[in-house]
Amino acid sequence: MAVTELIFPKIKPDPASIEELERDWPIISKKLTNPNPGLLCAFRGWILTENGRNVREENREVLLFEWNKVESFHAFVVSEQYDGFAGSIRHLVTGPPTLQLFETNFGPKDAASASSIEIFRVTVPSARNAEAALKTWGEISQKAKEKYGDKVAVTYGKSQNLNEEVVAGIIGWSRPEDCVPVTGGGVLEDSFESLKTLGELSQITVGIGAMEVPTL
Repeated sequence: MAVTELIFPKIKPDPASIEELERDWPIISKKLTNPNPGLLCAFRGWILTENGRNVREENREVLLFEWNKVESFHAFVVSEQYDGFAGSIRHLVTGPPTLQLFETNFGPKDAASASSIEIFRVTVPSARNAEAALKTWGEISQKAKEKYGDKVAVTYGKSQNLNEEVVAGIIGWSRPEDCVPVTGGGVLEDSFESLKTLGELSQITVGIGAMEVPTL
């Protein structure tokens, strides 16, 4: 199993804040990753669409991390290093970020390195529904591999640090035309309809790139 984190910073949407963040990100990001607090890989970018709606101009940032172990995540969020990073961007955000930690079947690197990336999250009302959602994601992964082979990468798992039960899945497509919003679900449509019966399903597409992470 892998430890995957989704981070949704609350960046101020005004052009001056966005410009400063982009200009200074090479310096700011080093406060986050150097020394390496336990990251195996890290990606950063922007949400492009949400539930089929174009939201790119809203400048909603997203980060995707894989940790070597869950203890590294918990140690980092209470560390001086994290406080230093948070302090460096405090004037650029409206509040603390939303940190979502998941135990996933695989690390997110293959999916996050693809041309088109989708992130699905289903908030479920019970542990029973969470287990059913995980089973459905297993079916999605199998169907996707049977249909698309090495043109798709799928990672999924259950939340570990949230008050609500959330099951998330990340799909990376090597061909944008195969992406679920474009195809309307294709061979995966029935499985996504099943997820909707288990809880509240949301879907985003993201444009992200790999961050430089020092070797552990």
